[in-house]
Amino acid sequence: MALPASGPISGSQIATELGITGVAASNLSLGGMISSSSLSNTNPDEYSEFYGYSHATLTGFTGSASQGGSKLICNQSENTAYWHNGSFSAYPTVGDTIYTNSGATATIGGGSAGYVKQNSLQYSQFNSSGVVTNLFNCTI
Repeated sequence: MALPASGPISGSQIATELGITGVAASNLSLGGMISSSSLSNTNPDEYSEFYGYSHATLTGFTGSASQGGSKLICNQSENTAYWHNGSFSAYPTVGDTIYTNSGATATIGGGSAGYVKQNSLQYSQFNSSGVVTNLFNCTI
């Protein structure tokens, strides 16, 4: 589960997201938590760097640029990098979330639903949160 995108955020919330528990969590510095994450190390370290952060294991794939309608999606080139949080396939399946960055802080939806061609045979429909709701076959 991703950390909040705004508002108060605590070291214990960050440690939990990173899977750090017990004594290790209470003795870990903010810099140490940033080093344990996929965030880039910037100075000064700030809790706000973790807004919306998810420590989920992601799988990268190349797909088409997303579009609002499915018309002609199968004709699009797959030249955009995406990541998904599913563990069963190289490509997203129903229920997976598609991200536009490897830190899992930005979903493909961006407030709008749409479609992305994820390989030569299939495209996915996603909701405004970037969650895949359907898979469709491209007919060639």
